[in-house]
Amino acid sequence: MLANIDLNLLKVFVAVYRHQSITLAAEEMGLTQPGVSGLLKRLQQQVGCPLFIRAGRGIAPTHNAQALMRHIEPALVQISNALESLEGFSTQFPRKFVVYTTEPVMLMILPKIEADTRLGNVTIELQPTHSNEDKLFQTLNQHQADLAIELSNYSMSSFFTEALFEDQICLIARKQHPRIQGKVTRQQFYQEKHITLKLRREDAYMADYFTEETMDERLVAAECTSLVSQMSMVATSDCIAIMTASIASLFADKLDIQVLPPPFTSKPVKYQLLAHNREKKSPANIWLRDKIRAYF
Repeated sequence: MLANIDLNLLKVFVAVYRHQSITLAAEEMGLTQPGVSGLLKRLQQQVGCPLFIRAGRGIAPTHNAQALMRHIEPALVQISNALESLEGFSTQFPRKFVVYTTEPVMLMILPKIEADTRLGNVTIELQPTHSNEDKLFQTLNQHQADLAIELSNYSMSSFFTEALFEDQICLIARKQHPRIQGKVTRQQFYQEKHITLKLRREDAYMADYFTEETMDERLVAAECTSLVSQMSMVATSDCIAIMTASIASLFADKLDIQVLPPPFTSKPVKYQLLAHNREKKSPANIWLRDKIRAYF
């Protein structure tokens, strides 16, 4: 059978399996939908069993396809990495990297990517990270992103992490605040109304997650999931908020807000690079990780 199989058919199979869509697989590979369908049909004829079945408006892999994928994908990755190692990675050739990350990191890193004159024909696309941990691992495993920039510590055997940078939390208030100027006492902290920010995956408020002490109940005026909306509300009200210092400093002058140390002991906000183990020695992924570290 091996002598009769075109290895390019296996690349098509992997793309269709990852997307569970002939349309999306065709877009990724630069082929037409009938072309992908024809190649997939050829592969099914050669292996002698159905690989996909109709499921609603899409398709789903059969048990045979799942078994094939477990063996084929790692082998194709090894072949790709071996060839890449011989050639080395070059920015002369078109390549798009996808990086999952949080809003704060997007705000910090996007201007640096845009200002980078050494990317050549490489593009780095930022996408919001998944709030569901299992979904994050699944999409990284399916090559939907090259790596993620994460806050949490992970100990998954199939993935590795590398330290990126440390941030701190701070307290923000508008510069014309009637009661807060230059510093905040613990008593003031609990007397003022707060704009809170909830970390979705950790299911905890930023102030509680990154402090040593157990926080008392606060007077909450509004809760949000976006740092931009949090800063905007603080800039236009007498409410205060806890957020990351790097982003607060970046927008302090533009939004006319004060950046103050919090009146309690804070923990560092540690960001890490997260990627699948197959990418650890990939010259392209090494280049990407080094590039992102250079931005910080």
